[in-house]
Amino acid sequence: MKNFVRNLLGVIIISFILHGIWEYVQCETFYTMSGQSSVQHTRLMWSATIGDIGIAVVLFLILTFINGNSNWLMKQWERKDIIVSILYALFVSFYFEVHALYNGRWGYSGEMPFFPTTNIGLLPVIQLLILLPLSFIIVRYIYRRLNIST
Repeated sequence: MKNFVRNLLGVIIISFILHGIWEYVQCETFYTMSGQSSVQHTRLMWSATIGDIGIAVVLFLILTFINGNSNWLMKQWERKDIIVSILYALFVSFYFEVHALYNGRWGYSGEMPFFPTTNIGLLPVIQLLILLPLSFIIVRYIYRRLNIST
């Protein structure tokens, strides 16, 4: 249980940092938030970042279940871990982008590249494809550097 909580907290903290930076960096250039006040914009950024943390936590839990081990994070990834991570990132990014666009939560600027043959922004898909595994890798790296690997 100690490993589970430690790993989960690490994923939450690192995900908060990585996704928070990504959301703020990409937002101004690639999204339109017409008519939103700075308070509304800040709320949306916090909401998106917290949502991204939730997405990372769910993937962590899925991989914990699949591996039958709450310390899977500290081990070498197997092919199934990579495939599940990729499929999960694709599904979740597409779902949330379609949902947000349909409900008018945000729109894309002319600068946003699109996922091939769709009207879904490429950057949110890339965000989850890169930052979800990167969060896990950074947590593992930090714990190994601190000699907290068991």
